[in-house]
Amino acid sequence: MGLALLLGAANVLTDAVGWGRAPVMGSGSVLWTGYVAWRLRQRPEVPREWGFRWDNAGAAARLLGPMVALLAAGMIGVGWWAGHFPLPREAWVLLGYPLWGTVQQFFLNAMVFRNLERWLGGPRAMALAATLFAASHAPDRALVALTLPAGLLFTWAYRRHPNLWVLGLAHGLLGALAWSVLLGRHPLQNLGL
Repeated sequence: MGLALLLGAANVLTDAVGWGRAPVMGSGSVLWTGYVAWRLRQRPEVPREWGFRWDNAGAAARLLGPMVALLAAGMIGVGWWAGHFPLPREAWVLLGYPLWGTVQQFFLNAMVFRNLERWLGGPRAMALAATLFAASHAPDRALVALTLPAGLLFTWAYRRHPNLWVLGLAHGLLGALAWSVLLGRHPLQNLGL
């Protein structure tokens, strides 16, 4: 959890001073690959405990599906009303967002929320994890505002059915819609391209 919090803070700091997120993402990838490899060597079953599992995917999808569909429809409606259609031809890159969403759900839920829940109990851990998740999107106020309720939804769903595959897909869909359709941003904008 400490490494997740440290990299989240570094992510905000480097973005705030104008260095972008690449230095943190690069060093974070190396550090996390080492950590996960070390944990897998110690306990090969740990990915299942984190939520990389299929046995509860149906239950997780039934729980999240209606809410994701309602939120997606709302974002599309607002985006249509705001004139954010048609999307730029580069919007296809957002098809990869569920992979990034799964990574973020790993940090939010498997690393931060699970550990906070041991110390604080469910509701307080959900609130603090969601707040930290939203804060990691600073200094972008629009993303902070959108990710706070999303973090609450995702930690609530994870607590009931810990499945990072379903959460990653939901995060990817809602994140892609929020970025391009709701906020009207170019798909490559955050990458500096």
